[in-house]
Amino acid sequence: MVQSALVWLFLNAVLAGFAAVAVAVHYADEREPDFVSAALAAVFVGSCVELGMANGYLPDGVLPTAVVGVCIVVGLVSLALGVKRDQSAFQAFRGGARSR
Repeated sequence: MVQSALVWLFLNAVLAGFAAVAVAVHYADEREPDFVSAALAAVFVGSCVELGMANGYLPDGVLPTAVVGVCIVVGLVSLALGVKRDQSAFQAFRGGARSR
């Protein structure tokens, strides 16, 4: 039987990777990052680390806790910048992506 923690870790990792690719593609096209997708990537990476610690896949220590804290800060700052610039998530994958 598949453990549900592994399924959630995998789903969060896939979503984090998808958001990171969205940031990279948008940056390659527009020469500015997609801040909302960066916020989502940070949140999903932080949730992967937190789920890994909660289920015993990662040791509960200072380093993973610091990584989660950094992900929270990066997510909040990126979201604030994205809202300030009136961005929406995954702009690079839309046909009519907004430009300045």
